Amino acid sequence: MGWLRDTFPEPGNDSTEVERIQYVRAYILKMIGGYLMSDLSRNLIHLMWLLKLVDFRVASEFSWGSAMLATLYREMCGATTPTKAKIRDCLLLLQSWARLHFPFLRPRVDHPYTFSLITRWNHLASYVGIPALEDIRLLLDQRSE
Repeated sequence: MGWLRDTFPEPGNDSTEVERIQYVRAYILKMIGGYLMSDLSRNLIHLMWLLKLVDFRVASEFSWGSAMLATLYREMCGATTPTKAKIRDCLLLLQSWARLHFPFLRPRVDHPYTFSLITRWNHLASYVGIPALEDIRLLLDQRSE
């Protein structure tokens, strides 16, 4: 990811169309590798995603949301093993869903709901009253839904 940032800086006003297209491809690749389908280091990206950006017309027809959910679900299945310590992929999506469905995980904020929901917790928040990890596990185990 650092190589992408260093090799494709933001183009200036005098940049060519080719330079702008290269920058856009690198920027989208950074979004995919840094947020949507990242690895554990958040510094590497699988080159299969670069091949999806060769033709923008074709790339816009892919179901990127489905791909993101599929990789997140696969990672969540693998994260159930007791030896697994970290999880990768789109954790903002998982965090937003968890905070919406499990009120005891939410920090206290004085801001109304906004779109997207995760931005509601981007403000100063109080984490006082959020249970410890052992208590969260107990609360999750006690849910009947």
